[in-house]
Amino acid sequence: MTVVERARSGGRSEGAASREEIPGRGPTLTVRRLGELLGAGVAGVVCVLLGVLVVVLPTVLAWVVEQRGTASFWQTVGVGVDVWALAHRAAVRTPAAEVVIAPLLLTTLFLALCWYAARQVVLSRHHLMARVPRIGGWRTAWSALGGSDGTAFVVGYVAAGLLVAHTASFGLAPVRLATLVPGVVLVPLVALGLVWWGEHRREEHPVVDAGLAFLEARTPVLVRRALPPVVEVLVGLVAVSFLLVLGLLLLRGERILTLYGSLDAGLVGTVVLTVGQLLALPNLMVWALGWTTGSGVTVGTVHVGWGETTAGDLPVLPVLGALPEPGAMPPGIWAMALVPLVAGGWLGYRAAGSASRLATWWTKAQIMLASCTAVALVVLVLSWLATGGLTPGLLGTIGVEAWRTSGLLLAELVAGGLLVLTVLHLSRRRL
Repeated sequence: MTVVERARSGGRSEGAASREEIPGRGPTLTVRRLGELLGAGVAGVVCVLLGVLVVVLPTVLAWVVEQRGTASFWQTVGVGVDVWALAHRAAVRTPAAEVVIAPLLLTTLFLALCWYAARQVVLSRHHLMARVPRIGGWRTAWSALGGSDGTAFVVGYVAAGLLVAHTASFGLAPVRLATLVPGVVLVPLVALGLVWWGEHRREEHPVVDAGLAFLEARTPVLVRRALPPVVEVLVGLVAVSFLLVLGLLLLRGERILTLYGSLDAGLVGTVVLTVGQLLALPNLMVWALGWTTGSGVTVGTVHVGWGETTAGDLPVLPVLGALPEPGAMPPGIWAMALVPLVAGGWLGYRAAGSASRLATWWTKAQIMLASCTAVALVVLVLSWLATGGLTPGLLGTIGVEAWRTSGLLLAELVAGGLLVLTVLHLSRRRL
């Protein structure tokens, strides 16, 4: 039984329940409550320190094993901090260029750490065992959701992240702190969102569920119906992108191995290079998704589009050997546009089924358009995270143009969704 059903089972309306509540009253600010907020902030700090250790320890181990390195111990630790900052899409200044490239698999690892910590912060409060509150306003709902605890967690993560990144300023490659702020805010915020979304599905904590029910009741119906298909489409796009990248790696495997041999990086260098490329595997998937929309992929002076691959200079990275040879692409490659079109068709199908048969076409179209917009926004953020470069130099752009990719994807999703939605609407109206 959900929280809403329990509230209605007593024979009282939602308005009556609200009148029984003292609006805006949350937990009293006691010493125990201050300790909980402090603990939430400390949890954010611990997440940063654990994330830095995850990167620094292998870096120091490689420094100990590798005999050809000239960097000192503290410079090596600084490199580990730089990698942590890069995973949050910060800009790192080296003597030769400014580097911006976020290995998304490492970013996902830090997100998982934050999710686990945020779950303990939000779902382990002492007053969760109290009776289910009567939600009478936004302040009470914020308290039930653990909004103050989540805010303290985010503030602790941001403060610790900026402080730790500042220590890299004393090394060879300082971090531009202003560019770190969006990433260190986004990662814990997404983790909090995942905690609330997971609780909304499980309904294991009645106090949090009461706050979520309050938010759900005030979310437009069209938006509520539009969100479930978004997850389905995103999972499908991820699967297609992974298969596309895997296929390219298998087809160009011989060339990739040849590049490995030409580097002669030694055992430690080869392991570090391989791990670094694996951490960037989600980046390649985002680039592949951008390519299916028609926006193309840019690696320095090389551009891979539907029509051709331009010639240019590339860094000697084995994974870049998977790129097509310069010249015209095979005919009919534009058929990859069917991927976003089919995804849009699925959104149209789900929108048609989420509304009643007698609902107007425009009502169903609004649901479909909201789903398309949500997918495009998620891809916009992922494209921004996955794209970077080295400036100044020929490698100023590595990846896809975020706005172009998101815009083209939105147009193709809408086209496929409108087609399927219109056909289903007309056929069902005839029946």
